This record gives sequence, structure tokens and C-alpha cells, in this order.
Amino acid sequence: MAQREVRRQRTRISVTGAPHLIQAVDTFVAENPKTDRSRVIEDALALWLARQQEQAMEAQFAEPVSETEAAERAAWRRIQDAAATRSFSR
Repeated sequence: MAQREVRRQRTRISVTGAPHLIQAVDTFVAENPKTDRSRVIEDALALWLARQQEQAMEAQFAEPVSETEAAERAAWRRIQDAAATRSFSR
């Protein structure tokens, strides 16, 4: 039995953009027949989402560490150190 290609569900949207950007996309699509505007926009959105996640993590790690979190990190460090000592002393 042949395997069916699993197709992702895609949502249709309308995008308005600066003419020079749309022209750049159209030029890219014309030079790369295996792609289309939708794939270019989807790739751009994926990069945007990845950057949003990076910024959220940067903000999270830039926040001061609470006393509770500092104590928890110290406890985990002691556990890691003990495990490393057991592993390397064999």
C-alpha cells in the first residue's frame, strides 16, 4: 500500500506590503520555480516567530534571579556535582 503524503492544513491570508518587498519576493519566485509567494511568506513568518521566541528567552534570562530560584539552582548544581563525582570516580 502506498503511503499518502501528509499535507499540512494551511490558512489563507491576504498580505499587503511595500512594493519593493513584493517585487523582491516575485523576483525570487520567478528565479526559483519550486517555490511560490506563500512559501516565501511562510518562511518569513517562521523566522519572525523564532526571533520572537529568542527575544522572550533573552528577556527571561535578563530578569534578576529570585532568592528561591538561586537556592534551587544551587541545589541542582550540588546534585550535578555529586553525579559527576560518582561518574568520574569509577
